[in-house]
Amino acid sequence: MKRIVLFNMLVMFALASFAQTGDIKNVILMITDGTSTSLLSAARWYKTYHNPSENYLYLDAFVTGLTRTYSSDAPIGDSAPTTSCYMTGYPSQTGFVSTYPVKTDHDLVPVDAARAYQPLTTLLEAAKRLQGKSTGLVVTCEFPHATPADCAAHSYDRGKYGIIAPQVVHNKVDVLIGGGTACLYPNDSLFLKENGYSLYYNDYAGMQQCRKAPMWALYGRYSMPYDLERDPKTTPSLAEMTQKALELLSSDPDGFFLMIEGSKVDWASHDNDAKSAILDFIAFDNAFHVAQQFAEKDGHTLIVVLPDHGNSALTIGNAKSNHGYDKLSLQQIMEPLDAYRISTATMSSKMKEVETDQWPALFKEYFDIDLQDAEIEYLQTAKDYKKSPIDKEQRKNNLSLTKMLSQVIYGRTYFGFTTFGHTAEDVFTAMYHPMGREMRGVHTNIEIHEYIRGQMGLADDALEKLTRDNFADYREVFDGFACTIDSLGPYEYRLTVKNKKNVLVADSYTNFVTVNKQKCEMKSVIIYFPINKTFYVPKELRDYLLTK
Repeated sequence: MKRIVLFNMLVMFALASFAQTGDIKNVILMITDGTSTSLLSAARWYKTYHNPSENYLYLDAFVTGLTRTYSSDAPIGDSAPTTSCYMTGYPSQTGFVSTYPVKTDHDLVPVDAARAYQPLTTLLEAAKRLQGKSTGLVVTCEFPHATPADCAAHSYDRGKYGIIAPQVVHNKVDVLIGGGTACLYPNDSLFLKENGYSLYYNDYAGMQQCRKAPMWALYGRYSMPYDLERDPKTTPSLAEMTQKALELLSSDPDGFFLMIEGSKVDWASHDNDAKSAILDFIAFDNAFHVAQQFAEKDGHTLIVVLPDHGNSALTIGNAKSNHGYDKLSLQQIMEPLDAYRISTATMSSKMKEVETDQWPALFKEYFDIDLQDAEIEYLQTAKDYKKSPIDKEQRKNNLSLTKMLSQVIYGRTYFGFTTFGHTAEDVFTAMYHPMGREMRGVHTNIEIHEYIRGQMGLADDALEKLTRDNFADYREVFDGFACTIDSLGPYEYRLTVKNKKNVLVADSYTNFVTVNKQKCEMKSVIIYFPINKTFYVPKELRDYLLTK
């Protein structure tokens, strides 16, 4: 018993020491999406093969332990709820973007059924509202995708970009660099311009010349290309995006909160595309180097680096290496990747456009592979190859062409995968703290949140208080008043509240209301969830109807 008490006291002392903020002004959270720890080994060996003097990752010196990452009801996490936990302190469930989960009969953490679907305040939102910090998002996916959305939006369905994108806009993220020109809707781009933002669409030179925030730079209709396929003349690397974001955000005397995501490591892992995953992770590692150099020079910046979950469990070694694995040279393992010029996703798109008799030429051109007849017969059974001579009904339960293609290509190598999906193993954690107060050991995703929040100097209940104040059920806020909700179109909803002669109108996913036709700006975005027909609004709005 005494040992248990002593252990608990030591844990409490350790957490208390983490909460000592010292002089932290800036926080950089770096997430390499869907990264199993084995990918670090693969990326390091790949670098070593190409340049023996670079037999390291920049992250190597800063790895401090492991993080247990999971959803509220499942050990294998989805990107939306796992990053939600880093940002809010609450594990949530598949598809939920910084939103309280629904209670199930198999929850891994306590869940209050009465709070289902309530938006949860994020660290980025708290940094802006409580500390006046600038905020930034740097990603290679489209900006309303799960991880960036977790920082600056709320939804019960990560796929509802019509709900998520305007929230990111109206949360006034000061610097955003990433994909998704098609996701910035006309009303939202107009809002940004009216609020003094510089906007760049596929304009690398323009972004580089920008000298002050606020600024958004978007590349590609949706995601940006894999680093394997990136044109350095027209598209910045993740390191260059990081450098520009730091340049713009660091001018704020109150500091900044910046989230940087290596988004498509996850996508490549889902496709079991080892080379694309390795190169995108190396690009992420280069971005970390830029951030770490900035932090070391600045002296007031904390960096926390970790994946949101594992994916596919990449291995160096597979069924081909069962015998003689200990005799394989580094060249034998890595050399086949040199011939792979494009991602399997891009190759799949090219294959879908032509008949199967043109496939061998494509394989030779882009992978230096002599495609066999048996492999053609296998690939044409893909469920999504519309030119297949095989009936669609017979193919409907098969894998996609991209995934079948990966099996053909990487079946020739010594790389292996256990799944096309996420995995539940603990993920690596790396940190840089200017005063040397990094977390060490194995921690949960909840503890990661608590550590960052403490280093930011935010009280234990700071985010919870913001949630109560800014995301209250409209029925409680406007109890006794006449309320109506109207649908104005897809993802557009209007709440009208009347009290005597006073009329308040609130439109969903914006940061303002009108009271008696006078526009009033809010510090928080107003949320409407169709799933439970509920507006979540700041409590202070009730006072707007009592002034006359």
